[in-house]
Amino acid sequence: MEIIYTWVKNIVCFYIFMNIIIHLLPRESYRKYVRFFSGMLLMILVATPVLSVLGKEDELMKKISQAGFFQELDNLKLDTAHLEQTQKKMYVQEYERAIEMDIGRIAEGKELYPVQIEVHLSEEYQVESIAMAVRVEEDGVSVPKASFGDNSSEYPGAGELKQELMEFYRLDETKIQIAVQGG
Repeated sequence: MEIIYTWVKNIVCFYIFMNIIIHLLPRESYRKYVRFFSGMLLMILVATPVLSVLGKEDELMKKISQAGFFQELDNLKLDTAHLEQTQKKMYVQEYERAIEMDIGRIAEGKELYPVQIEVHLSEEYQVESIAMAVRVEEDGVSVPKASFGDNSSEYPGAGELKQELMEFYRLDETKIQIAVQGG
């Protein structure tokens, strides 16, 4: 008789607790998930005494433990995939920075001084586009001049730089934008 009393008391306490949780949820959309989860727990709570009388309680606990293990394994796979994606993005950003530094050195070799360089890579680490702004100095003095878009054809050094970048990174001319300031 004591076992039945404890069993009923557990079910009633569980039901009251779950109703409190459901009413405290901030959104209606969460309720269906909590109800599903509470329904599963209620089935276990109801079935446990019946299975313990039949000697199958250990089997139920093994199945629950196994299901929990596989759920954790799935969560671990999702976390690992997220980490790999984040790591790949970081690699792409670092590679872009390294290429920007290399392009800056090449430009300085042609007496063009980088103001801004942007390199965009594909997921396969292939250079997709290069956009840069450089300044030209004459007699050690930079004279700023407003310019928009690719005006590299007006400056021989910029044209050479563009040609070298096209050959080295195997890009189409439209994928490289060089804005020249000053001079």
